[in-house]
Amino acid sequence: MPKLTTIDTNNTCYLCSCQAYYISVNSKKMRCVEKITQCPGFIKKAEASRQNNMTAEERRRHMKQMSERGNAVLKELHANEEWLSAKSSRISDAVKHRGGHVGKNNPMYGKSHSIKSLELLTEKANNRDPACYATATETKIARGIAIPKEQKTEWEFYREQVFNYTRKSWQRHQDKINPEGLVRGTDYELDHKFSITEGFKQNVDPEIIGHHINLELIPKSVNRSKRIRCSITLEELLQLQNVLQSL
Repeated sequence: MPKLTTIDTNNTCYLCSCQAYYISVNSKKMRCVEKITQCPGFIKKAEASRQNNMTAEERRRHMKQMSERGNAVLKELHANEEWLSAKSSRISDAVKHRGGHVGKNNPMYGKSHSIKSLELLTEKANNRDPACYATATETKIARGIAIPKEQKTEWEFYREQVFNYTRKSWQRHQDKINPEGLVRGTDYELDHKFSITEGFKQNVDPEIIGHHINLELIPKSVNRSKRIRCSITLEELLQLQNVLQSL
């Protein structure tokens, strides 16, 4: 699929109306992606067609069959070092092409689930067999990417909880944490105004330390020199959260 040599904002994808970067050799239609199956418009159209032509039960049966086949192929491919290397290069090139993977360059920047979507996710999580979580944890421990809870120190367990809340806050509230759209990474780092260390010492709930009110993006040099010091008192942090909850 030929790539357009000149990017014109007037050239849009014929399926989703996004910026066009490629043009079909035969039909001369412009596309936003090289593989048309990755176009949001194509995906939406295909999904509508599936819903019209397949029952929910037929779809589940089909997806299960496709999953089994796909997993078998992936297991074989992941054993191929040459394929893995090529895949890593493609991902790195794609991230480099869009200018990085943080801030506004992240495809999920500023996006959030709708209330209905969150309700569906919560329902799905509540109905999931608890045994699957235990199995996933055992697999991580066996592969050396997780430590059993009983082997963790109180500090390690506390910091892990704070990081979990911090990650969720960054995913859901980037616009509040980073209103200027600064690029997180090389020059700017995410900082906890009231530090994790002080939170641990004063037995502060990890959810409070990882709350978006307690997060800000600051220059890397400033963050490194700040170390475990706090730029806000616990009283100020709690007051800000109380004000936010009352709105």
